[in-house]
Amino acid sequence: MSSTLFDYEWQFLVQMVTRINYCSTYTETCETLLQQIKTLIPFHSGIIFRTERDDGIAKVGNPITSEPADSKTDDTFFTDGDYPHWSEFIMAPYSSIFRQSDLIPPGKWEKTRVYREIWKKKGVYWGLFISLVAKDYPLALVGLMRDKESEDFSARDMYIMTTLKDPLERKFYSLLKEGGSAGGNAALPEKIIKTASRYGLTKRESEIVALVCASKSSEEMCEQLYITHATLSKHLSNIYAKTKVRNRTQLFGLFSDN
Repeated sequence: MSSTLFDYEWQFLVQMVTRINYCSTYTETCETLLQQIKTLIPFHSGIIFRTERDDGIAKVGNPITSEPADSKTDDTFFTDGDYPHWSEFIMAPYSSIFRQSDLIPPGKWEKTRVYREIWKKKGVYWGLFISLVAKDYPLALVGLMRDKESEDFSARDMYIMTTLKDPLERKFYSLLKEGGSAGGNAALPEKIIKTASRYGLTKRESEIVALVCASKSSEEMCEQLYITHATLSKHLSNIYAKTKVRNRTQLFGLFSDN
């Protein structure tokens, strides 16, 4: 199929980018993207993961899915398996667009444990992905999937994703790097900054302490900081070790007393 787009499709692309740019949060951006792109690239299931690098290891988590709100999608969806190429794309200093069939031929793909135990159970077979990376900073992994009875994603579909790459990079970078996090040390209470400095806490650890003191749940922390639950647990363990406390209650008391 030709990668040429009709005039009305170009017009819709421009409108979609405008709608995405109007979004004010990461979640809203992801939901809008999955809703809008389906008009140009039909798919059965869509998902967007937050990506990160942790000690040289590529990780994905915090999935936002196109499934209905009452349909549960957990963190193991697509991740409970060996995806060496996915790691390569997330670790790359630039964005990448790829199809699952380009990584593993369909004949071999059906024999893999990942397909049999994960993808097949979800009723999907073909996959089209874009790993968004800006300025060597991993942002997100967008995945569109189709069932086995459908056709694989075409060159035209990849062309549309390529066209969206630059505006998506800019939007996600502005949310996750420039405007994300917890606002930097300047947004933290002076009391927390001074106490955190005394215990040698990093900027990220200080942000987590501030959220603990604000009585935020683990889910809220992960959503606000755009990190996985595993990463949050690792940071909390480091904080406990540095401050010599055992739990969040003691941590709250330590920073309240100082």
